[in-house]
Amino acid sequence: MIHYYYSDGINEFGPFHLNELKEKALRPDFKIRTENKSFVATASSIAELDVLFQKPAAAVQNVTFHKQTNLQPATQKSSSDKLLIATLILWLSTMLLNAIVSAIFSYSYSSNSQYIFLGLVNLISAALPLLIALSIQDKTLKVIGIIISVILMIRFIFGAVQLMTFSF
Repeated sequence: MIHYYYSDGINEFGPFHLNELKEKALRPDFKIRTENKSFVATASSIAELDVLFQKPAAAVQNVTFHKQTNLQPATQKSSSDKLLIATLILWLSTMLLNAIVSAIFSYSYSSNSQYIFLGLVNLISAALPLLIALSIQDKTLKVIGIIISVILMIRFIFGAVQLMTFSF
């Protein structure tokens, strides 16, 4: 007899027989796997589990279906969220480095190494607009975001090069 495990996206539950799964409040988007496989599929894509999601004919007639266009798979949302968090961490790090270098060199005379280091930190932070644009899910807005971020990156790179070559 096949044992099934299901995941609600946070926790994994199981093992369950098919009859036991009927008693659970499974949704078609829950991830399902069998005990001898590491393959994970959605519950609605497994033929044996179709009986769990069939509605009586009378109930189906009274249901109104709405098209939801803003739903994204969990993995896309997760990777987008991770990219945004990484961008914010990088941005915070570059701001802290700028503040630390400015504080260190403010106590001594202004040196060329200060400007070179600040320019390098600013070069790193030039990637931030692109990282933010890449986290946009909508394809049209993503293209617009990438174009704007490239323009911002060119400006940031130009400013960093100016800072490092002392031509301000």
